[in-house]
Formats: sequence, C-alpha cells, structure tokens
Amino acid sequence: MKIIDWINQIVKAQNVWDIGVLKLLCVAVGMILGAYLTDFVLQYVWWFGIISVLLFIFLLFRVVKLKP
Repeated sequence: MKIIDWINQIVKAQNVWDIGVLKLLCVAVGMILGAYLTDFVLQYVWWFGIISVLLFIFLLFRVVKLKP
C-alpha cells in the first residue's frame, strides 16, 4: 500500500499548471497517433514529437522533484 500512498501524495501536490501541461501532452500525442496519416501532422511530426518529449520531461521532473 505504500506505493498507492506515494501516488496519492504526488497527485495532491499537482497544481493547475501541471494539469494543463499534462493536457497539452495528451493532445500532442493524440494528434500524432490519431491523425498520423494527415498531411498537416506528417508535415510537422518532428515539431509535435519535440514538444511531446519536452512536456514529458517537464512532467517527469516535476513528479520526481516533489517531496511529499
């Protein structure tokens, strides 16, 4: 049960900006996976990929940095 308590503390420590970044990350990943065959996404797939990786690293850093 210790891991569940740890996850609950991390979730409670999130603020509005962290949730917003998570939503942007989900939108970027959804655009790449869900609309991969469209010309727009194919034309800018590297930009979406770079943005997704940066947002993931930001969230990962926030989760690891938070001390419950």
